Amino acid sequence: MPSAQVAEPPGPSKVDLIRRFLIASGIQRRIDTGSFLGRLAFPGGALFDAAAGGGKTLKEAAETASNALCASYARHRHVWQEEYESHVNWEFTEAELQDVVEFLERPGGQHFLEGRWRMG
Repeated sequence: MPSAQVAEPPGPSKVDLIRRFLIASGIQRRIDTGSFLGRLAFPGGALFDAAAGGGKTLKEAAETASNALCASYARHRHVWQEEYESHVNWEFTEAELQDVVEFLERPGGQHFLEGRWRMG
């Protein structure tokens, strides 16, 4: 199914649904913490390699890279929030979002999210 490609800004009720969707799906937690960027601090990446200088241990380099990433992300978190909200608005109609949110907020929806990784 293609995206709804909604171009107009969301009204108050759709903004509420977008935020409920982000919370229920677990995306909001990743936006709040920046955890979706964590892989950039892993060994082998440029950020880790720069942090590994000066004879640091693997743990020290990983912590340095992660701390630098978190500090940089914190200044730009609002941009990510806006981008995610804008994309959800673009992707779903309000009626679709209502259906999805109602599902995700129920126990079966949460079970689906928790078990998703086991299915694929």
